[in-house]
Amino acid sequence: MKPQTIGLLVGGLAPAVGYAIFAIATKFASQAGLGAGPLLVLVGAACVACGAVFWKFLPADINMVSAGWGLFAGIAWALGTGLVSVALSRWNVPISKLNPIYNTNTLITVLLGLVIFSEWKQANPLPLLGGAALILAGSLLVSNA
Repeated sequence: MKPQTIGLLVGGLAPAVGYAIFAIATKFASQAGLGAGPLLVLVGAACVACGAVFWKFLPADINMVSAGWGLFAGIAWALGTGLVSVALSRWNVPISKLNPIYNTNTLITVLLGLVIFSEWKQANPLPLLGGAALILAGSLLVSNA
């Protein structure tokens, strides 16, 4: 198996399963009465523990610039996660409808990656546009189901 294929499985498919489990667990937590603040604190504790394990087995350097970007990424993720929790607990939005909508973040990530990191130089535009259209169509269909 090619190294890039392994990378796509480890960094793509496995996290997709993890994020799906996370969405379902967030809904269970919401149904059990857990608010956005406590959810973020508990998830943060789990992130600290997992981060320590990753850092132990995959040592990496840290500096002010990398730490700043790491914190910025964490804030963005935490805000999004907190808002998902609020939507689940306050308005009882079905996770099956909410998840496809917030996962249109794929399109935003693709667009930003194309522009910020000049990944457009490596991209094949036809499948990229087709995939984007399918993501949008799928999100609209699921959210209206």
